[in-house]
Parts: sequence; structure tokens; C-alpha cells
Amino acid sequence: MAVRKGKLCCGLLLAGVTWKLSQASLLNFRPPCCRCWDEGPDEAELLPASTQPSRPRARLPPPRDGQKITVLSIDGGGIRGLIPAVILASLEEKLKEVEKEADPEGDWEDARIADYFDLIAGTSTGGLIATMLATPRPGDENRRPLFAAKDIRNFYYKHGASIFSPVSKTDSLFSWLNDQYRAFVRGGPKYDATPLEGKINRLTGTLTLADTVTKILVPAFDVRRLNTVTFSSYDAPEMLKPHKKHYLSDVCLGTTAAPTYFRPHHFWSHYTDGDRRHPFHLIDGGVGANNPTMLAISRIAREILCGKNPDFEPLEEDQAVDYSKFIVISIGTGSTKERGRYNADDCARWTDIKWVRKDGHRPIIDMFAHASDFWVDTHVSTLLDGQRCKNYLRIQALKEDGLVGPMLLLDNVCKHNMDNLIKVGENLLQKKVTKVDMITMRYEKQDTEMTNEEELKNFAKMLYDERKLRLGKDKQKRPRVDQNEQALPDGAMTTDTKAQATADEMAEK
Repeated sequence: MAVRKGKLCCGLLLAGVTWKLSQASLLNFRPPCCRCWDEGPDEAELLPASTQPSRPRARLPPPRDGQKITVLSIDGGGIRGLIPAVILASLEEKLKEVEKEADPEGDWEDARIADYFDLIAGTSTGGLIATMLATPRPGDENRRPLFAAKDIRNFYYKHGASIFSPVSKTDSLFSWLNDQYRAFVRGGPKYDATPLEGKINRLTGTLTLADTVTKILVPAFDVRRLNTVTFSSYDAPEMLKPHKKHYLSDVCLGTTAAPTYFRPHHFWSHYTDGDRRHPFHLIDGGVGANNPTMLAISRIAREILCGKNPDFEPLEEDQAVDYSKFIVISIGTGSTKERGRYNADDCARWTDIKWVRKDGHRPIIDMFAHASDFWVDTHVSTLLDGQRCKNYLRIQALKEDGLVGPMLLLDNVCKHNMDNLIKVGENLLQKKVTKVDMITMRYEKQDTEMTNEEELKNFAKMLYDERKLRLGKDKQKRPRVDQNEQALPDGAMTTDTKAQATADEMAEK
């Protein structure tokens, strides 16, 4: 009886699909979505176009040498990662402008996002962006970032279609029917993860969390443990023997494994002694923390409270973490909130399948993601405002910014949609600064007439001042060396390097 019912369901499904397709011209048939599979990118264009050797540049000293703690956070959102890519490119240009104004003869052209932030956090597509910003160039002795912020937009634009590559790649009626059979009967992810895996492996190689240019934090959800796990550069201090060796490739594949889109990612945590322990069974980090801002702030607070991390000044007894010292920039990929799309009457009639897949959307995923995004922003605003911290900027695209309909899909990689997402990001820069109102619990425009782009310029100035302060203190703490580069009796000193000379010059200026 069960087998007969199963065959009947399959027959009804195929009959319904056939009837629906009969209304279209099969000669010119394309699957009912707007993906431009025939415009796939050249694999040779995976890496940034610039192949010039990097110039030495001083790395950001730890927070204990300054007055502030700098955090950058990037939400998850699939191809909508183009929106924060536009914002980040603008921020990096503002940092260059500030450096050029302060020192026209300096190395301002080489300024990168990773030079200014103590921690870059990202979930899902945001985790991929964070990794791209903090991954060093292969074989580069100066350890400069592989990607400039402007390169990230080009990466998504060129490789989006191949990343969201369907399991059945032939553009035919049979392949589309096969996809529907997979989705409703046989099971399995919507997309083949092989192209994404190949690109991530080529970008990160065998690099681990300990190899990043600056600290990063990336959450994912472990289906075996049924809780969110966070992977951070703080988890790999040299003092731990043997310490964990989480490969960046595993972390990126875990946080981007969106349910129903890509298969979950399984790997074992590697240790320097060769043992394989603690298996991970990961899906998209957006299930638990699509907006990782609070995770990032909490992780830094944990490092301060534990008192064992030399990057932070230890607290005195009964002293609390001073959140007013934080400088936080949080960038969203656009709110999926569309009032009126769902209602109780409709939801009451949904089958299990419709909760996961309805009219091209993923209702249950949209609900989880939006609930997480908004409340994290509310909690962060409350926490920092309560500490009189005014250095928090949240940039998020909403429905009134033109982010509606097909643009909300995580996998809409047609050229027209990606162009629209880039325009949303550009228009968002010209939008007035908004913030969650503590009374209405909605995004409200502030009293200031300042735009997001102008506010980014102000934050760039704060970030530059903090970096300059730290470099100055770092130089003062360094022991002097004689002309023969021999260490003076008061301590050991290595030979001077180009990077060190650059740091000294910047500190003096």
C-alpha cells in the first residue's frame, strides 16, 4: 500500500509539472528562474587581477597598545553579498583618503581593511568575505591581504553563476524535471558544491585560522551537536600544545552550507600532534547567527575577562569590560522582511514542503534569518548605547531601498539581478544613517543629515587615529639597536626589516 501511494504521488507530481510546462513553448524553454548559466566565468580569473609584488606595511598592533577595539561584522545572504562588497569597497577608499590627507608621501595606496580591524566576523557569505579580506597572498613574505575590498565585488559578479551551479547543468526540459524530482522525491541539495569547494580550496590552500592577516570569527551550525559553533583566530594561540588547526577551507565550506542549497560539510579538527578529534557536521552559520556582530563583541569580551590573551590589557579585580571602547561597523546583506508575504491563514494550510519551499522562497529560512538579524542589531544597540558608545554603525538595506521580490533570493545570479544588487549597495551609501529606535523597535533616521558614506568617512578617521596611536606606542616599546644591528644588553632584537622601517616611519608621522 505504501509503495502504491508513493507511485501515485510521483505520478501526480509529474502530471502537474507537465501540465504547467505545457503552457510554455518547449522549444525556447528555460527553467523558471533567471540564472545565466551560459555566462559562466573563466576559471583563470579566480584570483585578483593585480599580480604586482606587495610592498611592506606595518601590521596593526594589538588593542592593548591603543584606546579602542575595532570590529567589522558582515551578515550572511548568498549572492546578496554583493551589497556589503560595495560598502566595504567604499570604506577602504575612505581609509586611503584619510591616510593620503595625513601623509601624501606615505603608503596610503596599500591600505586594506585588515590593517584597521582587530576582528572581522562574518556568517555564510559574510564569512567568505571576511576570509577573503584576511587571507594573505600565497608566498608573500610581507603577508599582505590577497583581496582588496574592490576585488570582492568582481569575484561575486564573475563567479556567482558557477558557484550556484545546478546539479543538472544542461539547459533542457529533462534536466529541470530531474531537479524537481530531486527536490520533492529523491532528496539532496539544490546545487553541486564542487565548484564552490574548488574555488575556496584554491583561495585558501592549506592556510589555517592562525595564518590570517588579522583575527577573524566565523560561525556555523553543527547538526550533530545541535548548537552554533564559532571558529576564530583566537582559538589557535601558539601557547596551546597541541593547538587546533582549523583549515580556512573547512571553515568557509561549513558556514556557507545553506540547507537545501548545498550539502552539509563534515570534517575533523586537526591538531599539530597528528590526531584527528572532534568531528564537525556543519550547515550554514545563518541558522544560528546570521548577523555575527554580537558573537564578535562577546568573543572579545571573553578574551578580556579570561585575562590570558596578551593582546588585551588585563582587568583589575571587580573591573567590568568597557564597551564604550568598541568601534563597530556592521554591514547587512538586506533584510528579507516583507510585511504581508506570509500570514497565519496561509501558513495553517501549508504542507511540510511549503514551509521549506514556496514560490521560489524558503519561508522557514527567511523567518529564522530575519529574527536573528533584527534582534542582534537591537541587542547590540542597547548594549553599546547603555555604555554611551556612539561608535556603532549598522548599514542595512530594507524594502524601501528597492530590495524586493527576486532580489531577496540567495541564489538569483542572473546578470540583471546582480547589477540591481550593486545599485542597491551604491544607493545605500547615499541614504541617511538609520538606527534601531529603542521605543518603536524599528529602523529610524537619525537627527543628523549625514549619509552612510559620510559616516564611513568619520569612522575611517577614527580607525586611522587608532592605528596611528598604536604604531606610535609599539615603536616606543621596541628596544634600540646599534649600527651593527646587534641587540643591546637590555633585550634581544632581530635584524631590521623593511616592514619595521615602514612602521617606524608611519609612527613618526
